[in-house]
Amino acid sequence: MTGGMAMTCAKTGLKLLSSSSIRRLEDEIYALRMKMEQSYVEEATFGSEKVIDLSRRLDKKINEYMQFRRSWAQQS
Repeated sequence: MTGGMAMTCAKTGLKLLSSSSIRRLEDEIYALRMKMEQSYVEEATFGSEKVIDLSRRLDKKINEYMQFRRSWAQQS
């Protein structure tokens, strides 16, 4: 990615900006989502503490990502 062009993330389907911080957050979100899905398969319930904890962590990371994107877009 050069020249400030946007691309689409193959993992999330979201637009990627030329920021390594945004890419890092996208990777963290993807990893947490995979962990949460795997935990659900292992626990066979969304109500397990492990799945709930991962869901909360994922929510926080998504919120962080959205805030970062909003502030990054305002700077552009």
